[in-house]
Amino acid sequence: MQPSITPVTEADDLLPLLRACDLPVADIAPSQSQQFFALRDDRGLLGVVGLELMQDLALLRSLAVDPAHRGKGLATELVAFCETRAREQGVQRLFLLTTTAARYFSRLGYQPADKCAAPPAIQATAQFAGLCPASSSLLYKSLGRPRP
Repeated sequence: MQPSITPVTEADDLLPLLRACDLPVADIAPSQSQQFFALRDDRGLLGVVGLELMQDLALLRSLAVDPAHRGKGLATELVAFCETRAREQGVQRLFLLTTTAARYFSRLGYQPADKCAAPPAIQATAQFAGLCPASSSLLYKSLGRPRP
């Protein structure tokens, strides 16, 4: 079976992988504003990613790939999926916080942003307000207008 990306409706489905990758899980609650997606094949869960939507802004979050499946481009596939999904929902700027992957995201077109100048909606997220360490980097990518 070819891997496919599908919506996640139950947090319990993705928590074990996020915890194994040392990502924060305290505020995970799949909903209209918190959308999570799983990449699976016939053997099970390969990776996850999330979008936290705030009108024309969003936070890319909880990107994790099972260590046994890293180095195959799965994270890039998940990020591209979220960018498309966000654009389709009217998101113009996509932000993320990371302590370890700033160089990776820079290669995908994300730019560093000053945390003090982050939009108030981003600053109000649990990720920004306290779940991610103060040492994390804030990056963003302009997605432009949604395609008709």
